[in-house]
Parts: sequence; structure tokens; C-alpha cells
Amino acid sequence: MSKNKLTSHRWHPSREEDDLIFAVCDRFFAQLGVSYASASEAEFTEGEKRGAASAVANWLKEEWGRPDLTREKIYPLFWEASRRGFLLLQPPFEQQLAGRLRKHFSLGKHPGEITVVNVAGSNSAEHVTSRAADQIIELIDQVYAKKLAKTPPGAPPPEVHLGMGAGYAAMLVAKRMAQRVNSGGECPPLVLHAISAGGFLINEPHKAPTTYFTYFDQSLTTVRYVALFSETVVSYEDYEKLKKNPGIRMPFEQRGEIDIIVTSLAEADHEHGLLVRYLTSLVEQDLLAEKHLQKMFDAGWIGDVQFRPYSKNGPLKEVCPVRAVTLFELDELVELAKQEDKHVVLVAGPCGECGHSKVSALKPLLANEGLRLWTHLVTDAKTARELLGER
Repeated sequence: MSKNKLTSHRWHPSREEDDLIFAVCDRFFAQLGVSYASASEAEFTEGEKRGAASAVANWLKEEWGRPDLTREKIYPLFWEASRRGFLLLQPPFEQQLAGRLRKHFSLGKHPGEITVVNVAGSNSAEHVTSRAADQIIELIDQVYAKKLAKTPPGAPPPEVHLGMGAGYAAMLVAKRMAQRVNSGGECPPLVLHAISAGGFLINEPHKAPTTYFTYFDQSLTTVRYVALFSETVVSYEDYEKLKKNPGIRMPFEQRGEIDIIVTSLAEADHEHGLLVRYLTSLVEQDLLAEKHLQKMFDAGWIGDVQFRPYSKNGPLKEVCPVRAVTLFELDELVELAKQEDKHVVLVAGPCGECGHSKVSALKPLLANEGLRLWTHLVTDAKTARELLGER
């Protein structure tokens, strides 16, 4: 865009182009004293220091020929930058808490990595998923480098296979990843696998992997998809037969190609847990006897990962006559987590919809060796302290 081009009097930040919006953000942060790669602090005159918004407006007038972009319009440009995904905050870590968790749960021999995000407040869940997404991007690069080293000269570049679970946390992870991948940064070719059939409830399709895969449609890298088209919940007696159907058989056949699995967890009795909500809805519709749901609680149901329930003692199998359709059982995730070339990222922050802690469901995944189904666990400081028995 020409630097002398002026917008009409009916201005809106969405009409501005990427280069200008990014330049405004970059200059604004530099004015506040944040690192500025292309200039030294000496470049800013005393007149510029009287206010960041005013200084940026003066700079736009002089350097971009845009006197119409007054200081009142600087903040709307930031809102637009946020909408376009230019502003991605990186939350701080709490390494001491992570170390104390390893010691408290005797994880010395477990090779898994724990990340504690030092955030608080109502947005904690979102910041935990942001860090998980950034960590997954790092893992993608690591997996790609190893695959590329084994690729013969002249062969097509290898793909990194990512298995995405359903749920609100996984949706936020996918959204953050897509923002980074779509922003123009280099990313290896990806294959996204749905590892569960859906988000269960018909009024919440955004929690199903095949829905938030669309975040990657504008990606500059090559992205392929492996969907899982099936009923979300089926009877145990029909499950093996169902796995032979084309919409399920092929995803199951390709699951061994998955390099990185992204999943979350839910408490058994929490109002936003998808599995308990769906089973409860079946009871309310007289499609499932209430005794079966009660039987799960009596068996010690404390949480679920990928809609596969577990107690503090281990996975719960065939306690209920129906089960979710998912590519991996809990014990299979545990075995995958032991393999050097596989990664299971467990997003274990508070509920993304209400901020409720998931400590009771998370504790067995740390304490019980038979449930350590993760190679990378990402949680928040409040959850970490509760796990340690601290207020």
C-alpha cells in the first residue's frame, strides 16, 4: 500500500493492510521500552516520549504519510492486530513448581516433561492451551528434523502426523497452532488426525476435531486431514463390528503414523465434562438406564481422557454398556508415552469454560504409573499448588 494513501472518512481498522498494522504494534512496543530490533532507544526524541499512542501517530504522519491515523485510532489498530493473530503472548513458566511436582509424585524415572504456566485469573485455561500449542510447534520441528535426516535425497519431504482430541481445550490449542502456522512462519507438512469421533452434543460442534481443523485452511504449509466419521458413542457389543466400517477402519489403520497426540482430561462429575454430559443426556432421554451411570461412579470413576474413563486405580472397562469411539485406549496411550519417537501432550489446566480446577482427575495421572499416559504435561500454577496440597 502506498504510504500516501488515505482512507475515507468512514475509517475502520479492518481496512488497513497487514504491513501497517504490524508496524504500528512494533513501534508502539518499542516506545514502551520493549526490545526493538531495528533501532536503538536513542532514535526516540524527547517529544516522542510524551505518550506511546501520540508518538506512534506522529511517526505514522511523518514516515507513512498518514495524518488521518490520530492517537485515538492507534488502539483500534491493536484490536485489529489481535483479531488477525499478530499478537500472541507467551506466558511465563514456574520451573520450581514443576520440579516439586516431579519430586512429590516420584517421577524421577518418568521421562515426561512438566510445564507449569505461571498465570492466574479467568484466562488461565487459555494461557495453558497457548503454551501447549507452542510446545507442540516445537515438537513438530523436532519430529520433522529426525524424519528429514532419514529421508533419502530427492524424496518428498516427510510429513508430521498430529492426533487431535475433541473438547474445548483441544479446540483452543488448535486455534493457537493455526494462528502460528497461518502467520507465515515455516512449518513442516502436517497431517491432522481426529482421534475421537466428535464433541458429542449436537449444539457444540465446535468441540469436534473435524470442525476446528478448518482453522488450518489458510495455512501456508501443506496440511492434510484424516477425519473420523462415526457415531460418538456406541454399545460395546457393536464396537468391534463398527471399526470395520470405511469411515472408521481407515483412520484406525493409519493411527500408527501419528507422531504427536494432543489431548485433555475432564472430571467425572463436572458440569462441562463432555462424557458425563452426554451420558446424562442419554439417561434423560431414556436411552440409558440411570443404574449404568451410577455403576460407573460406584466403580470409582474420577475422570476421563479422550472419553475413556478411569479411577485412581486405572482404566475402567466395560462398566457401562456404551463407550466412546476413539482411536486409542488409555493403556495404549501409556505405552505410546514410553516410546522414544512418540509424544503425548496432556493439556491439564482448569476448565476453559468456568475455570474449575481438574485436580481430582489429574492426580491419578501423576500418581499411578499405570495411568502415566503423557510425555508432556502442561498445567497452571494454581493447579500445581493444589496437587501439592497447598492453598
